[in-house]
Amino acid sequence: MSNINDTLKRINELAAKKKSGQELTSEELAEKKELYKIYLEFIKGQITDTLDRVEFVDPDTGERTAPKRALENLAKEADKDIKEHKDIH
Repeated sequence: MSNINDTLKRINELAAKKKSGQELTSEELAEKKELYKIYLEFIKGQITDTLDRVEFVDPDTGERTAPKRALENLAKEADKDIKEHKDIH
């Protein structure tokens, strides 16, 4: 398929055929499975792209941090607390 719109169009064609009571051939079933795989990868890519642009903003300092960096910082703080035998809640 050349783009996601063509993929969705074909998915809908196969769904309409099935909904009309016609059986999908084994080739069509395999095609449908592959089309859904392409579609899901597209959606995952969109979600990843969106999340890559998300930033946490510290309300006190206004410092902006990417979620991955924020999680790394939290992990480092937790490791430090564990090494110092502090209670972690």
